[in-house]
Amino acid sequence: MRILFYLPVVTPWWFEHIVEPLLRRVASVAEVHVLAPAPWRNTGLGEDELRRCTDLPSVQWAIVDGEDHPTLRTVPADRDGLIAYVRGLAPDLVLCRTADFDTPRAFPGVVRYIMEAVTTPFDLVSAANTVHFTDSPFVNGAMPELAPGDAARLEALFAPAWADMQAYWQAACLDRVDVYRTLGLHEGRPTLLLPLEYEHEENFYLQHRPGGASNRDLVAQAAAAVKGRATLLVTDHPLNALHVERDAFLDYVLALDDVVYVEDPIFDVSPTTALARHVDGVLLHDSKSFALAAAFGRPMLRHSRFASADWLRDRGDLAAFVKAVATGKAARAEDAAARRWFAYHLANEAFYPTDPALTGATVIDRALRPVDPGRWDAAIARINVRNPALEVAA
Repeated sequence: MRILFYLPVVTPWWFEHIVEPLLRRVASVAEVHVLAPAPWRNTGLGEDELRRCTDLPSVQWAIVDGEDHPTLRTVPADRDGLIAYVRGLAPDLVLCRTADFDTPRAFPGVVRYIMEAVTTPFDLVSAANTVHFTDSPFVNGAMPELAPGDAARLEALFAPAWADMQAYWQAACLDRVDVYRTLGLHEGRPTLLLPLEYEHEENFYLQHRPGGASNRDLVAQAAAAVKGRATLLVTDHPLNALHVERDAFLDYVLALDDVVYVEDPIFDVSPTTALARHVDGVLLHDSKSFALAAAFGRPMLRHSRFASADWLRDRGDLAAFVKAVATGKAARAEDAAARRWFAYHLANEAFYPTDPALTGATVIDRALRPVDPGRWDAAIARINVRNPALEVAA
């Protein structure tokens, strides 16, 4: 089998913790090629990444370093030439880390995207390098129709973990009155949560935002919609605090009416997680925080180019959503479907590239066979093994 890793937007952290472990496993059982641009905006592959793999002589590398190599992150300047090169390789499987979702559709073989799979509120039990393979990036809540027997078995396997998760966060996040008193908020006034996404130049996925909106634009739109009706609670992505200059942005947010910026943990819980359990609605774009809203039964509105499963009930008009939240009439995700999706995602899709039990054959199998009930028992058992924090609340 011939496998191509196509990696225009892989970062050094991603290469070390995700791609290299996958390469090592797959190279033991297949012919492996790597196609990536030279470094730019903290993406691409350079000397450090290649040096890490000098003990993998069978891996064949193609590093695009011409003057147009930055375009591989958006729209390749020589798209036809790129596609012709990949067709010449004739891979059976292509594993992508790219923010250009159109070009790989022209590649031969089975094409899968390597995407993050850490899913709060189960992030207590999953490592930071948890990933899954998908043929449709950013399709929130997607899952196939399972045979009735398989669905019943999966839900029975997952039920204890779901109950433990809910009990843990109920204890950790306390009651709404406690959280809101800590923040100086009026408990009876409607609140909407806006969790911001990572807004660094290395995040090329932001190019898919409708209208190219910035985080500042998103806050402005939400603030205008809630004015006089509700309070907007804004939380930031943790990587923004580490890698992005935020002073001017925070000055802007703090000057807005009916907007509260929540930066610090609440009772040792991240502000996004703590608030998601208690707010009246959540505003989303392509943040993984949709999983929090689904797990905690919070109404959500998603503005995105990408699809969402119907059970999330996250589509609609911003003004209408704010009105529905303020009057207590906003639709929530289907609870039974939420449990089923978390069960499917954690038992069937999510995995750790550094898992000692992971082999090259199982990596390939995950890419070629999206659904395998044979994975479920071990994956659910791993949740129970890795979550001593949940047991104290059960």
